Amino acid sequence: MFATSMGFLVLTYGILCYCSPIPGLNGDNVVVVNDYYLEKDTVTDSVVVLGGGLAGSEAAIHLAQEGKIVHLVEMRTELAPDANIRHRPIMLKEIEKLNIQVHLGYKGLSVTPGGVVCLNPDGDEQLIPGTAVICALGQRARRNVVDQLIDCAPHVAQIGDCVKASTITTAIYQGFHAALDI
Repeated sequence: MFATSMGFLVLTYGILCYCSPIPGLNGDNVVVVNDYYLEKDTVTDSVVVLGGGLAGSEAAIHLAQEGKIVHLVEMRTELAPDANIRHRPIMLKEIEKLNIQVHLGYKGLSVTPGGVVCLNPDGDEQLIPGTAVICALGQRARRNVVDQLIDCAPHVAQIGDCVKASTITTAIYQGFHAALDI
């Protein structure tokens, strides 16, 4: 998306979800986190959320609130380390309260109809059970679109995820400062 005003171009193109080349990640039982609301009818009552960043953690909470059994798999040693300092502790308490099974230090190896095969912290393969998988493995800026438009006006402001996948707080800050320059 973009807006122009007297030679000023504001670019606000969003992100693309990153999907790792994990075998089976393109299966019928997999939904990309950003597409969940379009495909929520395909998500069963037993779910593995692959990726424990902010989007994956929030998706896991939402799914558990809907009464689903949820496993949250994250390869790092902590969930959502980039989350807002005020939001993160509340989110972690909610994950605990909802009995979401958290698997830290687990690396996804393949997706099967019965769940996600992971390499656990001990170096052993382990199946994390679930008949649906939410892919929340990260996001990246849509730089290809931005780069095509970057020279279309004398003054160009890049806002939010088109700069770097980030938070709504960052986008608002960048938008405010771009508006000051118009």
